[in-house]
Amino acid sequence: MAVYTLQDYVISIAILLMILALACKFLFRIVRLDKYFAVSLVPAIVFGIVVRVLADAGFYLKSDWWSVTPGIYLTALAFASAYLAASLYVQKKSGIEYWKLSLVIGTLVLPYFLLNLAGYMKHPLRIFYPLALAVLILGLVYFVSLLCEKTRIFRMKENFIIIFAHLLDGSGTFVGMEYFGFSEEHIIPEMLINLAGSAAIMIPLKLAVILAAIYLIEKWKEEEGVDLYYGMIKITLFILGIGPGTRNALLLALF
Repeated sequence: MAVYTLQDYVISIAILLMILALACKFLFRIVRLDKYFAVSLVPAIVFGIVVRVLADAGFYLKSDWWSVTPGIYLTALAFASAYLAASLYVQKKSGIEYWKLSLVIGTLVLPYFLLNLAGYMKHPLRIFYPLALAVLILGLVYFVSLLCEKTRIFRMKENFIIIFAHLLDGSGTFVGMEYFGFSEEHIIPEMLINLAGSAAIMIPLKLAVILAAIYLIEKWKEEEGVDLYYGMIKITLFILGIGPGTRNALLLALF
C-alpha cells in the first residue's frame, strides 16, 4: 500500500518551488548556474540519499520533518547551504574556486554517515542488479538515438545522465518488487503496477516520461532561449531521479 499521501505531494512540490525561488532570488546572483555548480551539489545529494536510507534501516526515526520525504529535501538543502556559504567565504578570502572547496568541505562530513550505512549492508552485491539493468537499457537508448538526427538531444551528456538516473529508479523498483518483496510507496506508480500486474511497467514508463520531458525542455530552450530556468529544471530532474534510484539500489543491499 502506498505510503505517501496527496498532502505529502503538495508539501513536496511547495518545498521544491520555494527552493527554486530562493535560488533564483539569492544564490544565482552570487554563483553561476553551470556544470561547476552542479558538481558542488554532489555532497548534498549523497548526504540526502544516505540519511534517507539510514532512516529506512532504522538508524534514524522516520520523520516527515527531516529524515524522509518531504523533510529530507530541507535537510539536504540546509547541509548544502552551510558548505556552500563556507566555500564562498573562503573563495572570497583565498581565491580558490568555491566548487572545489564545496567538494572538500561537503565530503568531510560524509564518512560518518557512510560508515553507519555500511554497517547495515547485508547484501552489497545486490546494488549491481538495478545498476546493470539501467546501464543495459541506457545503452539501448543510446543505440536507438543514433538512428535519427532529432534524437541526438538524448545523447547530450547532461541528458544522458538524467536518463540514467530515472532508469536506475525504474530498475530499482522493478528488481525490488519482483524479486525481493518490496512495495511501492507512491500512489500513481502503485496504481499502474497493479493495473499492469508487474513492476516491470515502471521501466518503460519512467523512460517515456523522462524522454518526453527532455524533448520538451530542449524545444523550449531552442525556441525561447532560456538559460537559468533551463539549467534549474535539468538539475531538479536529475535529483528527482538519482535520489530515489540510488535509494532503491541501496535498499536491496540492506534487506
